[in-house]
Amino acid sequence: MDKKRILLISESMGGGLRKHVVQLLSGLNKDKVELFFIHGSHTLDESFMNDYSHLKKNCKMFPCDHLTREISPKEDVLAYQFISKRIKEIKPDIVHCHSSKAGVIGRLAAKRRGVKKIFYTPHAYSFLAPEFSGKKKFLFVQIEKFLSRFATTKTFCVSIAEMQAALEVNLDKTDKFQVIYNGLPEIDLPSKETIREQLGLEKTVVVVGNNARMSEQKNPMFFMEIARKMIRQNANWHFVWAGDGQLMPLFQSFIKQNGLEANFHLLGDRPDSEIVVTAYDIFLTTSQYEGLPYAPIEAMRAGVPILATKVVGNSELVIEGKNGYLIDLEWSKSVEEKLYKAAKMDAQMIKADFRQRFAIDQMLKQIETIYLA
Repeated sequence: MDKKRILLISESMGGGLRKHVVQLLSGLNKDKVELFFIHGSHTLDESFMNDYSHLKKNCKMFPCDHLTREISPKEDVLAYQFISKRIKEIKPDIVHCHSSKAGVIGRLAAKRRGVKKIFYTPHAYSFLAPEFSGKKKFLFVQIEKFLSRFATTKTFCVSIAEMQAALEVNLDKTDKFQVIYNGLPEIDLPSKETIREQLGLEKTVVVVGNNARMSEQKNPMFFMEIARKMIRQNANWHFVWAGDGQLMPLFQSFIKQNGLEANFHLLGDRPDSEIVVTAYDIFLTTSQYEGLPYAPIEAMRAGVPILATKVVGNSELVIEGKNGYLIDLEWSKSVEEKLYKAAKMDAQMIKADFRQRFAIDQMLKQIETIYLA
């Protein structure tokens, strides 16, 4: 049987999106598929660059300087031309686009070139982002609706809530969507004591952490507000943020103004964040919206309970009382109560939930089966 030629396209290669694409490039059966990958060159995290030489052994890579997150008519046209040319050369059986920007340009180019199977994984629809105006959200919905109906074989949603969000705005028929949870491999993790020693955190303190970029979506201001209130009540509570981004100066200013330097630890970008999470007693994610975030799943793998805002993605990830608790997007006494409850949860029960729902073999098998059908 001839190998299926599969072209993956993504603008960004950072965070959870990078994890997902790298897992596909590394984990799909090379006896059955031949892989090609077009990626933007402006948002590449350290982990992706560390993996690059290994990935080049598994697939042919095509960096595209014109594929950017920002909307730019000139760059977007050049990106379309670049992708269209690569599709003509590669002649893929399948094009699979990841995230909104690559999803627009890649699907249009694939349709124009007559690719028979075009798949799309949004990794959180742009029209769910609260930072956009109503007019922009309406425009994004119309674009997604057109592309789903005109240039998409099937959309892979990373959560049921993400699929429901698509159906609520009538993007397409139900059978055009399929839920495939993000997955992670089992890895050997060091002890909590080892990581705390490396980070300079005492064994006896309560550590609440988050691993995410500092962006509006991840809502770090709410994380800081929770930290401020808890630290003022009990100096034994410490808060950690592993990640960098445009809001870092605001974060640093807040910590200084509120005198939180002794209890707040900014680690910056950490390629080893999946290891760092073992230092936490609680993983606190305060996002305004999500697809199905990888970082809390990494916390589950390490047996760390999750406290997460009650938004798309998080609501499906967290099973209250089993692996964590959900909170509203503003401070209340219940946030404090749930932090204390989460700190007492059983690590083995949380690990068992991870293995049952988020093993990487399940994700790869589902996607590969659809590719080869």
